[in-house]
Formats: sequence, structure tokens, C-alpha cells
Amino acid sequence: MLAYLGKDRQDAVLAGIIEPDYQFKTELIGTENAKIINNLTVDIIEHSYGKDYIMLSDKAFKDLSTAKKENYEVIYKNDVMNQQYEEIIKPMFEELYYKLLDDVNINDNDSIIFKYHINPIGDALRQYHGIDYSAEEKNQIVVDYIASMTDDYFIDLHRHLFPDSKYKIEYEPYF
Repeated sequence: MLAYLGKDRQDAVLAGIIEPDYQFKTELIGTENAKIINNLTVDIIEHSYGKDYIMLSDKAFKDLSTAKKENYEVIYKNDVMNQQYEEIIKPMFEELYYKLLDDVNINDNDSIIFKYHINPIGDALRQYHGIDYSAEEKNQIVVDYIASMTDDYFIDLHRHLFPDSKYKIEYEPYF
């Protein structure tokens, strides 16, 4: 949650959903991703040290709640973003989901889902718990993989698997 508050704000600026100088109401934790992560992490450490639980100060918790509320009002419930989700992102998820599910169903060991998800997780589960991950329900395996993806990874994987798809997202890479 800490990492996504500011990252979603950064992404909203890049997507043109909010202006770069949009004034969020948060005070203590900041408004930019790095500051939010730093300030909340420091607060958690300061208020949790020596305790058997994790705790935020009342001020940080209030700011965190405000930030979440603002993100919902300004970003997540934005009509332009929701239209883009329905017209672009949701179909991308569907293409990706069914491609990966097909790969799992035919046991395509050369597929990306095997290389970067099933095999590494399967090896760890087998080694430490004696569990055969590949025996899990196939839909759940695909959902687990997609759920583990960052936004950028999802976009890049979709572009890699479907270079000719009409669904595309242009974004600013980190480098």
C-alpha cells in the first residue's frame, strides 16, 4: 500500500489524469512516491520498534487515510481512466490471461509463465514444503502470476506476447 500511493500518483501525472502540480492534501507523509515511502517507513519503524506489532503514529495514519481517499476520488474513480480501463486494459488482461492459461493447459514448458512463475515457485515449494505447485488449479496459477506483476511488467509482457495487438499502452520507461 505504501509503495502504490505515490506510484499511482506518478502514473496519473504521466497518463495526463492529473496535472503535475496537483495539490494533494497530505502533509506529514508528502505527495511524491519516494517521500511517501520514506516518511511512512520511518514512522512505522519509530512507532513499532521494540513492539510485537506494526504501528503508525496517529498523524501518519490520518495522512495515509487522506492519501488513499484522495487517490480514489482523483485517480481511481476518474472517468477517463475508467474508460481507458474498459477499452484497453481489460482486453489486454483478457488476451494475456487466455494465452497464459492455454500455455499452462498444454504444459508448454517454454512459455514465459513456466520460466518466470511455475518453475521457480514450484522448485521452492517442492524443496521447502514438498508441494507440487503445477498440480494447483490452472486458473489459479495464471491469476497468481498476473497478480504478481507490476504495471510495467504487465505492459511489457503483453507487448512481447502480442506485438500486433490493437491494445497498447504507451508509457514512460524508467531508463
